[in-house]
Amino acid sequence: MSSPSSRCWIALAISAALATSALVLTSAAGAATSKYPSAAASRGFSGGVAGWTSSSSGDGICLPPLLCAGVTNSYQEAGGADGGGFIRSAYTGVAGVSAVGGTTKGVWESPGFTYSGAAGGEATSLSLSLDRRASVDQLLAVAGNSAEYAVRLIDVSEAGEALTLIAPTTLAGANSWTSVSRGSIAPESLTPGHEYRIQITSSYTTGTSVLVSGSADYDNVVLSASDGVGRIDKKGKGEGQGNGGGNGGGALGSQRLEELLRRATPGTAVLRGKKLFVRVKCPRKIGHACQTTAQGLLRKHRPATRKRTVRLRSGKAKLLVLRVKPKARKRVAKRKHLLVREKVRAGKVTATVTKSRRLIRR
Repeated sequence: MSSPSSRCWIALAISAALATSALVLTSAAGAATSKYPSAAASRGFSGGVAGWTSSSSGDGICLPPLLCAGVTNSYQEAGGADGGGFIRSAYTGVAGVSAVGGTTKGVWESPGFTYSGAAGGEATSLSLSLDRRASVDQLLAVAGNSAEYAVRLIDVSEAGEALTLIAPTTLAGANSWTSVSRGSIAPESLTPGHEYRIQITSSYTTGTSVLVSGSADYDNVVLSASDGVGRIDKKGKGEGQGNGGGNGGGALGSQRLEELLRRATPGTAVLRGKKLFVRVKCPRKIGHACQTTAQGLLRKHRPATRKRTVRLRSGKAKLLVLRVKPKARKRVAKRKHLLVREKVRAGKVTATVTKSRRLIRR
């Protein structure tokens, strides 16, 4: 039998363990996440299409439904991935002496939403998830036929510029509801304050039109933005900790350098006519001098300003003047935010940080 003192120590140990577990759970739950489209009904189709719109089209001389297959878009009230409603793009082929081959498409587009990062703050991770189902075996059994789907993000604020989230992918292999996710979307690809729409396209191509049918179903379409704060792994370490110069300190690695730079990067920039003023800093914790190249961007691969390179001692900061390119001046003048990319070399380590900065006009 254990003594009263040993039982006391056991109780204290259990209490400490429970407190630690609670801390881990609290930290894990602390990550701020925003889901888009903003309305839950527009993500899960409960009670209707909730603002989603649809269209269909054919290419070349394909004139559905007379000369080639047609696509009908519809809302289904029940039978979705979670038992509720879902959206569908159904294919119906044609047959006859005048029938021709071609590609027909069914397009669903979400209601517009204003992107504001993760709970109004900067997002460090961005992912897309959806559930899909397809009945295309009959269509694909005919040589020359194909059935694919693709997902894009339409930037309404930038005249419909599109970011591919899921490249054209076969609809085959999902006879029952299947979860799909894309978690490697660069957060800097989106601009806070811009209006976006999620677009899902189902494409059916027939080398020879025949009387076959098929369908593609979609449910639970969610674009998630998270700030990554408080993520804890099973061992209780913060995300990115461990070997290799991560968040846990130790030798400087690219991940650690990027983290220090993000913390030191301000959220604003000053626009004065043709000049963009950006502040860059070489954090003292890096322990090396920094060679920093800064540039303003309209989008990830679309420069808005010229580049400027500066060398900073550890712990020092400098205000750089970036000249706005003539072709980008009108667009920059209308922006409320602008991406600023910093490429930094510290010792033998390099890292790139792209952050949306709020424009202050003076």
